[in-house]
Amino acid sequence: MKTFYSMKKELFHINREIKTLFDVAGELPGISSLPFDEWEKMSGSIEAQVDEGILRIAVVGSIKSGKSTFVNAFLGGDYLKRGAGVVTSIVTKTRRGPALKAILDFKTWDDVNADMRQAMVFLPAFDRSSGDGRFDIRREGDRKGLERALNALGSENIILQETLDPNSMLLMAYLKGYERVKGIISLDAGARSFDGSEFVRHKDFVGDDSLAIYLRNLELRIPSREELYDNIEIADCQGSDSPNPLHLSMTQEYLIRTHLIIYVLSSRTGVRQADIKFLSMIRKMGLMENIFFVVNCDFNEHETIEGLKALVRRIEEEISIIHPNPTIFTISTLFNLLGQMKDVSRKDRAKLDQWRDERDFAGFSDQESERFESAFREKLTRDRFTLLLQNPLERFAGMMASLNDWAMVSNDILARDSKEAGNVFKKMENARGQMQQLKPVIKDTMDGASRKTKNEIGKDVDGFLDTRYGSVIKDIQKFVRRYEPNYERIQSDLEGMGFSTALYMVFQDFKHDLDIFMAETINPVLIQFIRQEEEKIVISLDGTCRSYDALVRETLQRYKETIKTLGMPAVEYTPGEIHAINAENLRKRARLNVPPLVSPLRYTARVRAEAVMRLGFYNFIKIIKKSFRRQIQNKSEGGILALRDGVKRIKQETERSMIFHLGDYKENLKFQYLFIFTDVVSSDLMDKLFDRFRIFTMDISEMAGFIDRDQNDKGKILAVLRSVEKESQKILDNIARLKTGME
Repeated sequence: MKTFYSMKKELFHINREIKTLFDVAGELPGISSLPFDEWEKMSGSIEAQVDEGILRIAVVGSIKSGKSTFVNAFLGGDYLKRGAGVVTSIVTKTRRGPALKAILDFKTWDDVNADMRQAMVFLPAFDRSSGDGRFDIRREGDRKGLERALNALGSENIILQETLDPNSMLLMAYLKGYERVKGIISLDAGARSFDGSEFVRHKDFVGDDSLAIYLRNLELRIPSREELYDNIEIADCQGSDSPNPLHLSMTQEYLIRTHLIIYVLSSRTGVRQADIKFLSMIRKMGLMENIFFVVNCDFNEHETIEGLKALVRRIEEEISIIHPNPTIFTISTLFNLLGQMKDVSRKDRAKLDQWRDERDFAGFSDQESERFESAFREKLTRDRFTLLLQNPLERFAGMMASLNDWAMVSNDILARDSKEAGNVFKKMENARGQMQQLKPVIKDTMDGASRKTKNEIGKDVDGFLDTRYGSVIKDIQKFVRRYEPNYERIQSDLEGMGFSTALYMVFQDFKHDLDIFMAETINPVLIQFIRQEEEKIVISLDGTCRSYDALVRETLQRYKETIKTLGMPAVEYTPGEIHAINAENLRKRARLNVPPLVSPLRYTARVRAEAVMRLGFYNFIKIIKKSFRRQIQNKSEGGILALRDGVKRIKQETERSMIFHLGDYKENLKFQYLFIFTDVVSSDLMDKLFDRFRIFTMDISEMAGFIDRDQNDKGKILAVLRSVEKESQKILDNIARLKTGME
């Protein structure tokens, strides 16, 4: 079976032959109406589209399941940082490249300060009156003031629901890493590359949270002789059980654009609750159709190979509840990685030698690795043929059939005498004119279908994201309104921690739970909705296109029969089917991206100020009660009442913020994405339809001027035409063979 790379090379070779043939045909004197310029642009853009067509593979799973080790083994070297911290919020993307290179895209100072200001809205003991009142990490006084505020908070108060508070950790990480990155970051977004021997420096940024926090994106270029990896991007995603829900949102945004998901499970832990939640979320997103499962096997954790196989069977049963008939491979990713590395530490060498002696385990892992490699190659090869090569081949075939027909017909006309040629020419032009009349009809119909589709999509989006009655806002409001802090627990600690710290802890608790709700409940539903709308657009416009494609085929067939009755040759090529839309390529060419799923909610310091004012009011009431000797329930009564008011105010501002955000997102989704996507799909389908008209409908009017030329000129023209006819037929035969190989 041919590889994608070999077929891509054949396609590009055909493209070069086509360009050469255009040069030959262009030698005809006085020919100006042939669409060579248009075709040359098309052939150039097709080659670029194939080269830009990236298949994305997401490697996901829980923390410490072996995702980075799997990617390293896949790439054949220890390129990615293994065992990176759980706070790191980077999806590491790797692509094939000519040499080792790490491309680090840093946040701007505005990005950093905006992150920090939002994280410290409710932070107690921070003096906001200094300077212009807006925190800037570049000012030493602001950094020291923030350090004092975090120290005053106390380590016991940054533990949130048995995990570290993400906001406090974010602020600490920014402060800790400032001195090391201050010389790199600028006001504008910028990328920094580490090449060659400096490549390993990227691991410092991935493995250190105080540096990773300053990154916006990380891409690696890895040299590989394996041609399969051409046009592939494989991404090491954050752990599905990361304590920071925003990491999950980043993974979700990458998953939207993936063609294959590899889910890594550890044989030490099996299927955990976090895995079940994440897989259920993937299913809700509608992404289960292309997923492989890899059980990362640690030989030291299992007594016998039978015990390992029994564990894998149990894992398969548990996964089957969510995804029937899962494709599972059991592989020791570290064994595979160490076996491929040239420089191995003495400790790892001893481990590798020990594992090689475990013949049953090593043999089983090797066998499963081969099975994975075979399935992976077959999957990617098949998908890439469909996504990247079918449409270009069909367009090349259309070009050559059109040129071949023009050369044959022109050759035949020039071989006749003037009178006979003139009669044939008139009938041919009449037949072509009738076919050309279809083009404006098709354009009007496709434009109408596009408007109708946009209208339907607009109604769908307006209903789904309606800020009063839509299901999304109702679910969010239900969560916000039902949310209640544990006031009994807070009351016992209120005197010790103080009101401001208590308010900060309550707010962080609420925001953490809301972020989880958004990531686990709202985002999957939103992703599924967007995918459904994309599919609806494609189905709607594709249906209109195919109905006209059938009409064009019938018209072309009548045209071929007409020219045969005139004793003229007709090319035997019949246009192939219009293949499925490659939505990813269309989005890339149009620089079109799905709007980010979650924008962080913005809270103002006014909420905190109001809560503190309410505390003063309730304390004043307590004094009044005391003066009138009325019963005071407990010392924290005023604080709890003020906290309740503060929570109520936070929830109100959350709802307002969500309504604004969803309303804004609704308009962006319609006008900045789905409507443009509709136009791009419609335009692509029309281009494919109009390709049909280039076949048998090329203008031969200029041939009339050659009929009365002297025999010497005519002979030269006929020689060029015969060469074009011969070479175009040869290219058509090559295209047919390549298409057969793809099938």
